[in-house]
Amino acid sequence: MRNALETAARRLASVVGVILVLAATAAAQARPSPVAFTVSTPDPASHLFHVRVQCDGLSGETAEFRMPVWTPGYYGLFDYAANVRNLAATDSAGRPLEVTKTGASAWVVRKGPAASVVLTYQVLATSPFVASAFLDDMRGYITPGALFVYVPGQLRRPATVTVELHPKWSGVATGLEPVRKGPPRTYRAADFDVLYDSPILIGNLETLPVFEVKGVPHRFVGYQLGDFDRAQFIADLRAVVEAGTQVVGDVPYKEYTFIGIGPGRGGIEHANSTAVPFSGIATDRAGRNRTLAFLAHEYFHSYNVKRIRPIALGPFDYDRPNVTDMLWVSEGFTVYYEYLMLRRSGRMTPQELLEALGRTIAAVENNPGRLVQSAAASSRETWAQGPFARGGAGQTISYYDKGAVLGLLLDLRIRHETKNRKSLDTVMRTLYRKYYKELGRGWTDAEFRSVCEQAAGTTLADFFAYATTTQAIDYERYLGYAGLKADQAWKLVPLPGPTPLQAQIFAGWTAATVR
Repeated sequence: MRNALETAARRLASVVGVILVLAATAAAQARPSPVAFTVSTPDPASHLFHVRVQCDGLSGETAEFRMPVWTPGYYGLFDYAANVRNLAATDSAGRPLEVTKTGASAWVVRKGPAASVVLTYQVLATSPFVASAFLDDMRGYITPGALFVYVPGQLRRPATVTVELHPKWSGVATGLEPVRKGPPRTYRAADFDVLYDSPILIGNLETLPVFEVKGVPHRFVGYQLGDFDRAQFIADLRAVVEAGTQVVGDVPYKEYTFIGIGPGRGGIEHANSTAVPFSGIATDRAGRNRTLAFLAHEYFHSYNVKRIRPIALGPFDYDRPNVTDMLWVSEGFTVYYEYLMLRRSGRMTPQELLEALGRTIAAVENNPGRLVQSAAASSRETWAQGPFARGGAGQTISYYDKGAVLGLLLDLRIRHETKNRKSLDTVMRTLYRKYYKELGRGWTDAEFRSVCEQAAGTTLADFFAYATTTQAIDYERYLGYAGLKADQAWKLVPLPGPTPLQAQIFAGWTAATVR
């Protein structure tokens, strides 16, 4: 009997083992291998990045590859494919394959029975702009959408990037996760949304002292950072970041990297990094705060845009514009929060906060475009007018400026309706928790309005009219909630004899929370 039981147990173990092997094999087959990119710079002075791509597991007689026509964080179209040179294809054995350019940003490889395709090409990189690619003798900057092709329908595939550094360079800065085994300086992305959201800087870089907020490391890495008080800068930046994390009370990334690309233009947010032009920081207070506000803005986007977002902003379609009416929230509220972060961190006084907000109101009210274009229309039409339009020909407005003013109005309105028990922070926390953490998606316009009205405990039809129409704003009413008014130059000044609620709102709104 015992021998029979032992035999049966061995057979059962054998069957279980076979099942486990088959399950593991099926799981491995279900997980496609990463698309493997290798980037090299054999002659940086040529401004040409050299790219090699190996894509396995392809079916059919042909395989299509495309370049994106935009990059996350910049709401404008690019002709990245125009910078591609000498694109060629082989199979895994090195046999040449026929390539046909079938569109402005698309190539089809006739691969026959081959399951793997290897592409090689160069990318001309001459624009020192954070939404482009740049390479010279001193450094290289990569916006992944400007360098890396994708296979239509396979954006959920993982990817790896191996950076082969020029011998005279020693550093790589990126938010991508390092691969511990394999070639040096190899990084992984869970899918192409992560890949295209992770810029890369290469060269001889400097890393400033790492600081932690809520136990999570944050670092500032850059090229030729300049001459400034690094210890003071890191102390200021840490305080500003801490103020940002307090809005929702959570840190949603494993680490965060500020990437200073050196001389350049723009500033783009990413899920766990930001790329910004940086050549030092001014020694005067105003100049220092301008830099900190810029960094605060890009950092706060790790919440507002990357996690708290309109439903149109991810997952992305890289072939066409991703249009939303709500950039006045995504960008404008982030401008408003950059001011609050400096105030809450103690780097800005209450008076300086009022001055910054007054300048923003003036930018809106002195722009004749306010009579023509609403904040929602500006958001929707940005792909045509350009993300940084500031009232061209008196026909457009900036959703940055108008959105910041609307953020101020909404914050004060919620504080007034709830006797300062709730605020715009309440809205941001709810959006973060419900739509990002629980539902894993963005919110619709109607859902955003519902969350705002739930926080205020009342209808906000009059407020939302300011976003969707060109209706004149009742500043006397809204600023009055905090015991303020705007003078003829749009400076914010206190009303005489504020009520107890007005004083309470002003004190809570302008309180410093991080020292």
